[in-house]
Amino acid sequence: MKDDVRRQERRKGFHPGSRMEGQGRLALRVGIMLLAVGVLSVVNFSITQADDQPLPSMTVGYQNGTITAIHEKTLDIDGRTYAVMPDTVMLDQHGEAMEPGRLMVSAEVKFHVKKEQSNMIDKMIVTLPF
Repeated sequence: MKDDVRRQERRKGFHPGSRMEGQGRLALRVGIMLLAVGVLSVVNFSITQADDQPLPSMTVGYQNGTITAIHEKTLDIDGRTYAVMPDTVMLDQHGEAMEPGRLMVSAEVKFHVKKEQSNMIDKMIVTLPF
């Protein structure tokens, strides 16, 4: 009789070792969910870090530096003086418009100077220290 039951189970695709009880099935589902959450959080973190940096194509021709002094109409970047005009485009590290009043010494900058005048900044991306 037992042999007949085993044959029928094999035909149906049932094997005694492949049956999972409720707790085992729950543990498997929880494990899969934790793995999925872990992978998604790593992917999300790497995307977030990349979003804080300006696009490389956007900063072609820009110079890097650190603001060492702030004057009324000029900035010293790494000890060299640059004029900042009222129409200078200033963006923060997130690409949003920034007011000149938020500038501070020790802020990292990527800046572009006018072709005609190498000491006048026309575009600047500012990374403020935390």
